[in-house]
Amino acid sequence: MKKCPRLLVPILTVLLVCCVPSAYAGTPPDVIFRNAKIVTLDPARPTAGAVAVTGGRFTAVGSEAEVLALAGPGVKIVDLGGKLVTPGFIDAHCHPMETIYLSENWVDCRYPGTPSVAKALENIAAWAARTKKGEWIYVACVSATENKFAEKRLPTRAELDKAAPDNPVVLANGAHQVVINSAAVRVLGITRGMRKMPHGATVVLDDAGEPTGVVLDSQADIPTNPSLEELTRAYATGIQELWNRYGFTSLMAITPAAALPVLQKTAAAGKRPTIRYTVSVWTSSNSADMPESLDAFAMPPGTDPDWYRFAAIKDWVDGENDARSGYMCEHYLGHDANDAPGGRGTLVTDQVGLDRFAGIAAANGAIPMLHCSGDEATAMGMAAYEKVLGSKNRPPLVRIEHFGMFQLKDAQLARAKALKAQGLRIAVQPIWLLALVRADFENMPQDLAASGFRFKSMIDAGLEPAASTDMTGIYLGNISPIKAMAAAVTRTSDMGEFQPEQAVSVEDALRMWTIWAAASMGEAHVKGSIEVGKFADMTVLSGDIFTLPPERIKDTGVVATIVGGNVAYQAQ
Repeated sequence: MKKCPRLLVPILTVLLVCCVPSAYAGTPPDVIFRNAKIVTLDPARPTAGAVAVTGGRFTAVGSEAEVLALAGPGVKIVDLGGKLVTPGFIDAHCHPMETIYLSENWVDCRYPGTPSVAKALENIAAWAARTKKGEWIYVACVSATENKFAEKRLPTRAELDKAAPDNPVVLANGAHQVVINSAAVRVLGITRGMRKMPHGATVVLDDAGEPTGVVLDSQADIPTNPSLEELTRAYATGIQELWNRYGFTSLMAITPAAALPVLQKTAAAGKRPTIRYTVSVWTSSNSADMPESLDAFAMPPGTDPDWYRFAAIKDWVDGENDARSGYMCEHYLGHDANDAPGGRGTLVTDQVGLDRFAGIAAANGAIPMLHCSGDEATAMGMAAYEKVLGSKNRPPLVRIEHFGMFQLKDAQLARAKALKAQGLRIAVQPIWLLALVRADFENMPQDLAASGFRFKSMIDAGLEPAASTDMTGIYLGNISPIKAMAAAVTRTSDMGEFQPEQAVSVEDALRMWTIWAAASMGEAHVKGSIEVGKFADMTVLSGDIFTLPPERIKDTGVVATIVGGNVAYQAQ
């Protein structure tokens, strides 16, 4: 065999080093990950066999031979066993603090584990029996429980009174509707004829003007009361352990302003987490108390922005369609005693409030995030963005949360496409295919319900939807991005196969959880793909989602989660 001239070896080495940013030139990598099928999502180099990492960032991406040529004495080499490796998963919209607190401290009445009102009341009574008199009791039910429980309804205020006569009770039917008992009504100061609470929640009244116990969009009006110790533990360990287990390396962590000081204190302590926090702050459902200056939301001086960064503020335009509180152009089907007045859902923030909110974000260089479930709410959100993007103070980007999830008309899609060129990003939840399609058809006109979950149409329009879990702790299974990808690819829903023509490719499903999610946070320059100079964040999978039969993608597991070149999670 003919040997290569010795001269070529140093030339090859020099060429490889020259591909590395000057900050790393001549510096051996800290670690090399080899023997992998790496999908980079970098158009210039879509696949690779190995990567080198220095200082927590990728310094080489290439074939195994190319990257191993950079190894020197003492360089750690990790064999990934031929597994599929993707950019680290990014959760573009989640409520991590609430998830940890709710999953550990609330009465579990989630369907199907709790199949009926009767069983739910039994669970609540048992919890009340071991709870001090006067302490709050919180109950978790999945969204649209009234359509799932055997009785086809929610527990009533009177039934909650009987189950827990000495304690205020809050039963959450998903994240946007609660039922409270008489003790809670008294403590909260809700009185006869009162339709609105101070921070925007809607109180449902009976024909005599008495509170039924149902309250819509009460996020800021009904406290959940986590202790300082519970908050500290959530941010210190609980959040990262849970999200790392499912392959996540970065979060858009939507955080109540009241809990923000705990996160700021955690960041100031200087201990590096195993997940990256990009922070969005909310003050109340309608943001009426959002301050003009957002300086108080910033991370403390000296905090490493690679790990903790305040970036956005959030407001709610409406509720959610499965609770019949998403604000619609049309009326919901039939009449439900728990409907908001008017039968079209709940308008939480009016147009004046939305314009003010977007303006505050723009003036502070923050990203405005608007929760829009119903089509009328979405139209109002886009109107606010059209106004602010046409002003002198333009925000870095603007976001609509849950865009077109429950209904998406072609005119709305075209309007969003025009806004995308000016900076619109959208966040969607593909996992809801598995839980909320049936609720759409039960609550809305059939043609409108059939227009929901059109992810392929969004992609074809160039909207680059960011995927997210929207984890609150209500649906614990929602945290799996693999299951969400599988649903988007196969169009599996709680009604069987739904709109198969809206199936997305595996590669686009992956983009939704990586590069498009990063772009929705203004961070595509540092995360979302495997490229030299970006954070060394990767997810190692048990199977190849690109070659598996689509119906088997959902069974793929996470073997390891790598954050900044360090293994944050490894399956046992």
